[in-house]
Amino acid sequence: MNTRSKGFSLLELIIVSVIMLIIAGLVFAGTSTHKHATLVARTQIQFLEYEAAINAYCREYGDLPAFFRDEELVSLGDSNNSEIFIKILSGQDVDGKPLSAREKELLNPKGKTFHRFADEEFFMAPDGTRDRKILVDAFNNRKIFLIVEDPFDEDTIISKSKFPESVRRYIKGEGIKSAVVIFSISDDGRTVISNSFNQYF
Repeated sequence: MNTRSKGFSLLELIIVSVIMLIIAGLVFAGTSTHKHATLVARTQIQFLEYEAAINAYCREYGDLPAFFRDEELVSLGDSNNSEIFIKILSGQDVDGKPLSAREKELLNPKGKTFHRFADEEFFMAPDGTRDRKILVDAFNNRKIFLIVEDPFDEDTIISKSKFPESVRRYIKGEGIKSAVVIFSISDDGRTVISNSFNQYF
């Protein structure tokens, strides 16, 4: 009389292992996708807050500082630009100290706070320290750009030609109807952009 062992055969173990790996992969992919979507949403909110702060600055002073007018496309990945942007919107230097008299005159005459920059908005180095002179999106990506046009013209359109090619190909028509557009581009070319053109590519 043949008696069969009550244990699993090698084939059964392999099948169960493969099924478990597939399930784990699906769970991981779902979690990863959810985390990615959360970071995109956080980045869009961050950029919308910057836009609101720039508009509040314009309402307060009736104009933009020269920083926004000198360049068509401003890279906040440049630490000098990032530092000036922080001073304009926070009314303080990157260490939280009051602006010098000259900086106030050029950047924020009343030293008003239009945006309070949180720690997570600053670049995190591999050792976990934050560089308060470099702004990043929620992915810790420092390739952030902004274009500011006339904020008092409701019909302002930022021309498609002012955007990098990686963003331009997604813009339908001649441009984006907005006075302010802020966007980031990751190393793999994906873009998070905020305002009425609120999309992730």
